[in-house]
Amino acid sequence: MSDLQKQIQVLIEGLVESGSENGVQAAVYRRGELVVDAVAGMADPETDRPVTSDTLFYSASTVKGVTATVVHVLVERGVFDYDTRVVEVWPEFGAHGKENATVARADAFGWGAGGAGGHDPGAVL
Repeated sequence: MSDLQKQIQVLIEGLVESGSENGVQAAVYRRGELVVDAVAGMADPETDRPVTSDTLFYSASTVKGVTATVVHVLVERGVFDYDTRVVEVWPEFGAHGKENATVARADAFGWGAGGAGGHDPGAVL
């Protein structure tokens, strides 16, 4: 077991033992190779079914951080900038009145994507 695997395993076991989480699964890939595969706790506390490497977890909004990171890297590389209208790189995004949305507004999730609603596209971030 690698040092990284041990560190992650201890961390997630601590989360379960503290009561912060019922069950946790962590996988880390580096250059396409699985380097950490750690699990702890229960997938279903009612049946005492443990978390395994194959346990599926529900997650919401987890892609937002990854998307934001990719956008910032692409801006840094000059692929587009924050003032670029999203429709210039993704024409279908312009549906339902979003044709003037900029990368900066979309990156801030301020255009009501996903039916979130309640956003004022003219508001200053």
